[in-house]
Order: sequence, then C-alpha cells, then structure tokens
Amino acid sequence: MIKKGEIFSRFIGLLCISLMSVIFFVQTAFSADEIQFPLRDKYRDIPTISHQDLYRQLDSTVLVDVRSKYEFDTLHIKNAVNISISNAGFITRLMKIRERDLRPIVFYCNGITCAKSYKACDKAVKFGIKGVSTFDLGIFGWTKAHPDAAVLLGESPVPLDKLIDDDLRQAHLLTPADFVAAIGKKAMVIDIREHFQRDVIILTKVTRVASSDKILGLIKKAKKDGLALLIYDAVGKQTRWLQYLLEKEGVKNYFFMAGGLKGYLEANLGPSEYD
Repeated sequence: MIKKGEIFSRFIGLLCISLMSVIFFVQTAFSADEIQFPLRDKYRDIPTISHQDLYRQLDSTVLVDVRSKYEFDTLHIKNAVNISISNAGFITRLMKIRERDLRPIVFYCNGITCAKSYKACDKAVKFGIKGVSTFDLGIFGWTKAHPDAAVLLGESPVPLDKLIDDDLRQAHLLTPADFVAAIGKKAMVIDIREHFQRDVIILTKVTRVASSDKILGLIKKAKKDGLALLIYDAVGKQTRWLQYLLEKEGVKNYFFMAGGLKGYLEANLGPSEYD
C-alpha cells in the first residue's frame, strides 16, 4: 500500500520532470529559431554573436544600432549607440569610437532578414576596424528574449504586451486600391518618406509631407479634428515603427498603404482624381 507521503513525493517528482520538459522545449524552440538565418550564407565571412553571449557581455561590448534614428528612438537595446549605416560619417564615427574604446564592437539592426548589420560589419572590416561582429537576431528577437535590456519609447523593461504583433499590424493595412478609396474629407493623407526617397510623387492634391520623425504634430491635429490617418512610406517598413507612436498616442483610426509607394506603383492603378 502506497503511503500519502510517497504519493506526494511522486507527484512532486512528476511535476519537476514536466517543468523541466517545458523549459527544455522552450529553449530548444528558441535555439531552433535562432539558427534559421537566411542571410548568413550570403555573408559567410561576417562573425556573429548569439543573444545569450551578447547578454552576458553587454557591459564589455560597444553595441552599435545601425538603423535610422527614428527606429532607434522607438525601440533599441539598452546602452546601444545609434550610428545609421546610411549616414555619410558612419566609418568616421566608428573610427573615433575605436580610438578611445578597445572593447568588441557589435552591430545590430531589425532582425534575421535585415542586412544592415552584416553590411556594417563588412564595411568596418574593409576599413581596418578590428574586433567587430554582428548580432543578427536583431532588435525584435532581443526584446522578446531580454525585455529587461531593451527600451521601448523610453520605457525599460519593455512590457512584451506592448510589442505590436502581426494581427494588429494587419488590421491597419490597406491595399493601395482600398487606401485610395478611403481618401475623403474626413481623412488626412501623409507621406512619411525621407526627402531623398521622394523621387516619385503620388496623390499630390491631398498628400501632406512629414518624415517619420516629424509627424507628431499632424497626428495630434488629426486626432483633435476627428480625421482618419492614411499614411504611406517607401516600401512599407517605416510605418511599422510609426505604429508604436500612434498606439502610444491613443490613435485608433489609422491605416497604412501595404507595400508603400512601391506597392502603389506595382498595383498599376493609373491616374486618380487626387493626382
């Protein structure tokens, strides 16, 4: 006959085994995700670092975010410095860092399909800057693994429920045709492309121009006037970061053009009454 104490001991033992199995599964799943880097074959000579190693070495690493200032201001790894790879002074600033700081330099950008961190590392090596590598899991993978070492709109640790998921993203995307159909007196249309991206102009009769880091005033005006916001960028990537600001400001009636200007041109909609 099994005694009550033995039953309790067996229950605890089974519970521990179950918990260990769950932990192992989660760790294995994350590790499996981590090795699926589609750009590593293209950049085989670029040294990389895992999120576990980077987390352990944060205090002994110079972490460089190579994205735009707006992306950096929205979400970044704690204590990182922002040097956009598109900045003409990218290498000059790196060299100045290396002159005064001999710690390893690690570059990062958005995620496993973003090539900016690889290109930054490759460029640094070609200019003779040593001790560099790339953290190619990117900011989103990092934030999910280490929210305590990430900053979202000035807030850290990052509440993971504030990260915008695919469902919320999709809920605010319109096809180019639907985007144009939504234009009217109760809507404000905004082009958030940078000035150097505006080689092609569309919807000229209704579009207001404001780069992503200067749009807050228009957001507040639209909210005050009860207008829907219809926003487009170059290829549909800049709006992803703008969505965090819109959600923070409590704006709900906003939509982005799927694929941005590129999507609009590929849809071949032809001239409209707003051009």
